[in-house]
Order: sequence, then C-alpha cells, then structure tokens
Amino acid sequence: MSDEATTPDAGGDGTAAQGEGRKGFSRKKLLLLVVLPLLLIGGGVGAWQAHLLPFGGGGKPAAKAAVAENREAASHRLLLSVPSATANLDNGAGRTVYVKMTASVEVEGADTLATLQGRIPEVQDIFQTYLHESRPQDLHGSGFYRLREALLRRLRVAFAPLNVTNIYITELLTQ
Repeated sequence: MSDEATTPDAGGDGTAAQGEGRKGFSRKKLLLLVVLPLLLIGGGVGAWQAHLLPFGGGGKPAAKAAVAENREAASHRLLLSVPSATANLDNGAGRTVYVKMTASVEVEGADTLATLQGRIPEVQDIFQTYLHESRPQDLHGSGFYRLREALLRRLRVAFAPLNVTNIYITELLTQ
C-alpha cells in the first residue's frame, strides 16, 4: 500500500493524491472553525458582565441597587436589650415552675435607641404573657425554636410600622 502512495500517477506528480485525502481542510479553515466561536463566546460573556446586553437577567443594575439598599437598611438596625422577664409556667399539676428569660431584640427602621427604650415594658409584657401560657414541656427540644418564632411574630405585630428582624435569647432558666 505504501508503494502506491509514493508512485506517481499517470500524468501527475503525486501531490494531487495527497491533497484529496485531506478533503480540503486547510489550517486557515480549521483556525476559523475553532477560534472564531471561542472569540464570539468570550465577547458575549464580556458584554454580559459589562451590562451591555439588553436581554437576560445576568447583570441588572436594579439588582445592584437593591443590594445597596439592603446594606443601607442593615446599617439602621438597632439592638434593644430587654431586662430579665420572670414568669410562672402553666404546670397543671399544682407545682409552681418559674422561668427567667433575658433577650435582645433587633429592630429596623427606628431613628434612635432612645425612642425604643420607652417600649421595653411592652416587650416585657409580651414575653411574660407568652411564657405564662407555656408549659415546661413546651420549652424543651425544638420548643426553644417555637418560643423564639412565637415571640418574634408577636413583636412584629406590636411594633407594626417598625420591622423586628431578629430576637436573641441570651438567658433562659427554668426552676
């Protein structure tokens, strides 16, 4: 077989047979088929990142503005420390069980901490009312999570124009 490829054809110099085996793919065509799509993809990604494309949701300036607003709102969060609240739990067996809870409430939207200081008795009342309705079994296990969520829900209703974002229970003692 190698003898046939090296022997010249009748009327030719042997280069025509080698050129037909490559089927017309030159280096220029191969370069265009590989490099051109890579350049187009790279340019599209660059335009996407630079927010030059009118379609798609990859880089909306409005999303960046919303993130900036969230950062600004996070800087206006105030932490209100609430003194200890003591309540007796509903035991039902005639034995008295006491609970003592200390917490901090994170409030967003208030101007100063002084305006929130006047609402501490209201927060303590919410704590004591909920704790008095609870049983000792309600505070064990996942009951701590339910306690936190119920207090957070009641505080959000009480502080309606303001937003209570979190509650940090720093002490919870039962006796």
